[in-house]
Parts: sequence; structure tokens; C-alpha cells
Amino acid sequence: MPASLTATLLGPVLAIREGRQLELGSPTQRTIFAVLAAHANRIVSRDELVQAIWGDNAPPTAVNSVYTYVSRLRNSLRPEHRADHAELLVSDRSGYMLRVAPEGVDIQQFATALTTARQLRAEGAAPRAVRELEAGLGLWRGTPYGGAIGPFVHTERARLAEARLLALEDCAEMLLDLGRPVALVGELSALVHHHPLRERLRYLLMRCYVDLGWHADAVREYHSLRERLVEEQGMEPGSHLQQLYEQVLRGEPAPASAPRPARRPGPAAPAGSGGRPEALAQLVRDVPGFTGRTAELAQLTALAEESAAEPTLLLVTGGPGVGKTALATRFAHAMAHRYPDGQLHVDLRASGTPEQQAPEAAIRHLVAAMGQPPPPESIDARAAYRSLVADRRLLIVLDNAAGAEQVRALLPGTPSCLVVVTSRNGLAGLIARDGARRIVLDGMAEEDGLRLFGRIAGEPFTARHRPSVRRLVAACDGLPLALRIAATRIKVAPSPEDALACFENGDPVDFLELPGDRESSLRTVIGWSYDALPPEAAHVFMALGLQEARVVTLPLATGLSGMDRPECRRALHALADAGLLREVAPDHFRLDALILAYAQWLGKPQSLVPRQRSAPCARLATITTIAPSTDSERLQMTS
Repeated sequence: MPASLTATLLGPVLAIREGRQLELGSPTQRTIFAVLAAHANRIVSRDELVQAIWGDNAPPTAVNSVYTYVSRLRNSLRPEHRADHAELLVSDRSGYMLRVAPEGVDIQQFATALTTARQLRAEGAAPRAVRELEAGLGLWRGTPYGGAIGPFVHTERARLAEARLLALEDCAEMLLDLGRPVALVGELSALVHHHPLRERLRYLLMRCYVDLGWHADAVREYHSLRERLVEEQGMEPGSHLQQLYEQVLRGEPAPASAPRPARRPGPAAPAGSGGRPEALAQLVRDVPGFTGRTAELAQLTALAEESAAEPTLLLVTGGPGVGKTALATRFAHAMAHRYPDGQLHVDLRASGTPEQQAPEAAIRHLVAAMGQPPPPESIDARAAYRSLVADRRLLIVLDNAAGAEQVRALLPGTPSCLVVVTSRNGLAGLIARDGARRIVLDGMAEEDGLRLFGRIAGEPFTARHRPSVRRLVAACDGLPLALRIAATRIKVAPSPEDALACFENGDPVDFLELPGDRESSLRTVIGWSYDALPPEAAHVFMALGLQEARVVTLPLATGLSGMDRPECRRALHALADAGLLREVAPDHFRLDALILAYAQWLGKPQSLVPRQRSAPCARLATITTIAPSTDSERLQMTS
């Protein structure tokens, strides 16, 4: 076999040889390469190539054009500076052949993965079959045969799209049978949105909702499909969907689902309560229209399953408005059935309230929720709490935590409980000392942001103004809270188009607030993080608002703040721990656009009155007069 060639067809058509991407030329020439790669290691006749490119409308010069394109393509595929090369594109009287190892063409790898997965599933090895399908689906990089043209490409795209859907459906079905519905909700919802009349997808989404205990959502999906089928095709859903719908109405579990853990008795209910206390189902309301975060939900589920034999502590951290509580709540609802002794929630009030909740107060809340009187003052409240939760299967959500010590006091001592913590701070101490596993949330992907905006502002409006909405999603850094506020303001405005233009042309921080609801204001939410900063970090944060760059270096921050380098570095790390910036390289920090806009707003005279926070350091009054000390720092300040 000649020097290795890799051909990718499950996305843009690319040829890579010896680590170098090759130039494939015009769309027609690229199509010839794609056809030859799809039929690797076999002769493709000239007539087949003509039919693949032009179909029945081939010009008289088509065969001569094929000769020309193949000659150019052969030159492109040859390695540079090598006299003893072996040809990859060979020809004979009947046609042409591209010589590629079978594993060098991604559609062949995809086909092999599908075949292997079917065999493994037939043998009862579903987990291995799922891994094979996931590996095959991971080869996709976009629309197949990107950049190629002609009838062959259109036919292949349709065939591969159907094969991918079948693979996704098979994978989802096996994951449901393995008892892993939480990893599927987001992806199945998106697939149903794009293929609303595909009954198997709708069936799998209904099964997923039933396994998660969301029976109303399953019923809604059935009625949505039935209405469309009756209206557009004059037919009823298939018998399998009707049977599942009737089972949901009867309260029966979905067929072939993994068995749920048996419930065990919870703590005694207070006298006169008539049973299990209400407080044992304390999870807050799931966020309506929750969108995306499929990978994060799957990651949390995997982390919970990996640590099932030891005390499980999961951290969800990230900056203001990124959706930590919404993600933790969605995850907790999905996991609730695994913790039959109850689900508890306590807000530790790190932000948005006058003072944090002390650990002892949180313990009293949790103990009361379990129907027990508070321990007397002579008893160690923390030890009493650990005794109370020992060996119970509880899911405990500690929302809005300020620091590691606040959380540490509330951790059970046995592995039977799952504790989920949300915080704007990094809480690295819980990772080091308590074995916590952490995910750090960032803004949503663009497509998820567009879907979230469309669910609130309306899909028709979003479709009509898609370029502007894309710019809005980017300007909001994909922050769910910012997108929800923006979409709501646009939806309720007398002229949504004017409101969208107002966002594009105005101050985003001013736009992202709702009248009469202080907590639905991005300025307020970011302000909670700012107010909790130590003085030196608050000083540096305000100083960063004096410039326009979103990526700032330690020398730039030092020049702006007037601090020495070690002091400034500590302040920058405190800002990173608070989620107000991210360290993207040693001594290089990135601010999201809205965070920078807030820092700039802080420096305006009118912002000082409502914040009611004086300058954290005396130097703040003089930072506007500090000049950069070197030419390189001047360049950084203007970049």
C-alpha cells in the first residue's frame, strides 16, 4: 500500500496525506475524488463518473473533462519532494481506482461500526454495541460530501442521513434498555424537532420521559404527533405508539425499560402528617424550556455512576447567569428515582441575599425536612445530622454555595447519598480534600442558544431574523439567563423588530433586565459576584473596565491597577475563581463580553450610586492616570 491517505466524506470532502491536507480543486474535481473514495480500491468507469457528476444532462465534452480533472487530481495526491512515490490514483482502460486502506475512508469506518454494533446487540452485548455506534457517529463532521456536487452526492446524502438516524435510534433504544435516559433527553428532543413525523424517534422520546417520571411530557408528545399525522397525512399513530400511550395513561412503566430501584421506607413522618413528609420531595421546579446541555447531563450521570461505591459529591460551577442551578435541577429530577428515601434542597445563599446561610442553619433545615426535631444545643448538630442520613439513599442539592467549609459541614459520612453542589466559586478545596468531581459550565453552543431564544421569542421570528439572532446569541456569550431576558424583552415589545435592533445598537447590559423583577437583570446577577469579591480583586475588576480588550495579560492588568505583579496575579486568580474571567494561558485571562460591559458600566459615574460600594482600594481614584510602563504594554492596552 502506498503512503497513507485519509479521505473524509462525512462532512467536508477532504484528503489528508502524511499529515497534510491536499488541495482538491474545483467542486467537480472534488466530486470525482469523493466518488473514487466512496468506491475505494475498485475500478470506477468513466461512464460512472460522468453519470455521478452530470446525470442525464452530461455535455458532449464530459468524458474529456473527466480526463482533465483526473490528471489534476493525480498531481494533487502525489507526495511532495519524493521521486519514488507510489501512485494513489491509478487507471486502466476501463476507468480509475483510488488506492486507500479500508480504515482510511470514514464512510467505510461508519459502515463497519454499524455492522459490528448489530452483531454485538444480537449477542446480548448492548454496552459494547453502544460504544461501537457512538464511535461510528463520532466520525460525522457535518453534511456528508460537503463541497461536492451532482446526482451521486444527493443520493448518498439521503442514504447516509437515513443510516445515521437509524444508528441514533438504535443507540437511544439500547441506552434506554440500560437505564440511562438522562443522557438522551436533549438529543432526542432535538431530533424530534427536526423529524416531527418520524414515529420511532417520538416513541423513544416518550419512553425516555416515562423512564424519567415525566408522564405529562410523554402524553404531550403523543398528542403532538397525532395532531400532525391526522392533519398532514390523514392517519393515526402506529400501534406501538398507541400501546405506549395507553400504558402511560394507566401509569405502567415503559416496555423494555431498566427496572427502577425499589423504594425503601423513609424517615418517620411527623405526627398527624398522614405519611411521608412533603419536604422529602424538595427539588425546585424544573426549568421550563430547558435546552441543550446534553453533554453536561451525560457527564454528571457518568460521574455519579463511577463513584457509586463511595460518597458522591458533584460540583457544578461557572460564572453568573450560566445556568448552574437549572442544570443541577434537571439532573436531580432525572436521578430522583434512584434515591427513594427523598430529595432535599437547600439554598446556601452565597448571592442574591443579605447574608449566607450558616452551616448550622442549613442543618436545621435539612433535619426538619426529614421530619425530625432539631438536635439540642448540647449535641453536636453536624454529628447528629450525619447519623440521621447514614445509610439512607438521599439526593441532596446544595445550591448557591459560597465556599468549601459551608459545604463540608453538610456532607453525609456514608456512600448512600448523592450530593450536588452549585457555586460561582471554584471550590477546589472540595476536590482536594473531599474527592469532589467538578464540571465547569460555559456558555451554550450557538445552535442551543438559537433554540432557547426561539422557544421564548417564537420560532417564526427567529427564523425571519436568523442572522441578527445569531449575533445576539454571540453577544450574550451563550449565557442562558441573558438569552432568556433578551428573548422575553423582544417577545413582549410592541415591535419585536425594533427591540432586536435596540439590542444590536445599544448597551447590552442596559437591555438585559426586566422591569419590576430585580433578579431578572443581568446587572444584578453579575453584581452579586462583584459584591462578594475581596477588595483587591474588586479593584482589579473595575480597572479592567477601563479598556476594551477581552483578553488581558498580567502586565496589562498590573499597569491598569497600579498593583505589583504578585498582588495583581492573586487578584486575577480570585476573579477567575469567582467566574468573572477565565485563565486561557499562563497570565492570560479572558472576559466574556457581558462581564466586560459590566466592568465598564461600574466605571461610569451613575453606576456608583446604585451599587453603593465605594472604591475597594484607595488607588482606584488614580488608576485613570497610570500610564503603561513599556511599549509592549501600550500595544496590549490598545489591542
